[in-house]
Amino acid sequence: MVYEHAAERFLKALDATLAPDMVRGVYVVGSAALGGWQPGRSDLDVLVVIDRPMTETDLAMVGEMHTLLESTRADDDPHSDGHYVTPNLLGARTETTVPFSVDGVFKAAGGTTDPVLWATLDRHGVTLHGPTASGLKVAPDAAWLREWNHGNLESYWRAHTNYRAQLSSRDPASLIDPYLLAWEVTGPGRLHATIATGEIISKEASADYTAGLFPEYADLCAKAKAYRSGDATVTCTAAEALRAIDLVEAVCDSAKELP
Repeated sequence: MVYEHAAERFLKALDATLAPDMVRGVYVVGSAALGGWQPGRSDLDVLVVIDRPMTETDLAMVGEMHTLLESTRADDDPHSDGHYVTPNLLGARTETTVPFSVDGVFKAAGGTTDPVLWATLDRHGVTLHGPTASGLKVAPDAAWLREWNHGNLESYWRAHTNYRAQLSSRDPASLIDPYLLAWEVTGPGRLHATIATGEIISKEASADYTAGLFPEYADLCAKAKAYRSGDATVTCTAAEALRAIDLVEAVCDSAKELP
């Protein structure tokens, strides 16, 4: 299955939920927009631009829509994730929360947007409905983009070193969900790449980028990329997971040396 089928399914559900004149634009972002879509591995990430803030009734209907999409999807179909924003928030540097869905679960209380979302939309967004993504002019300031990625590495990724104690208590040969390997190995490198180059890259590209930075971890990067590409034979031991945490710390340390 390619992402276009999932996007059409989402768009059809949205059309049946909100009034047509309320939806100004629908855009695919995330892995599908970055050329890293992997059936069975990737979620469908969308940005929906709505004419006005949603009422309690609107929120309830959209919540029901996401519940239905999640309950009726096939095992290899993606979760339908994304943000619902009003035009005044497009590209904005703000802590305003907006309704969003993660892992197929709609959260009316909302979450914040970030410059990576705006950069992805501006450079790579796929237009499903409304004005072209590039025409929205939501490109973030380069300094903000670097600042946010630096902050996320320190506030989110570096905290993963706390997993060392738990992993160290396990038999080194015991098996860990390889999803953990792919997450830890490909996540931080994407942020490092954006800080260093200004580019927004996919998880698969991040595996190659990180292997180039740290050749001693090239084996882990290759396994993470294979898992992301759908290789069901990929396994991960506790010892490899510990090395992945070491790699997370190495990427964070390296990024701190970047402007």
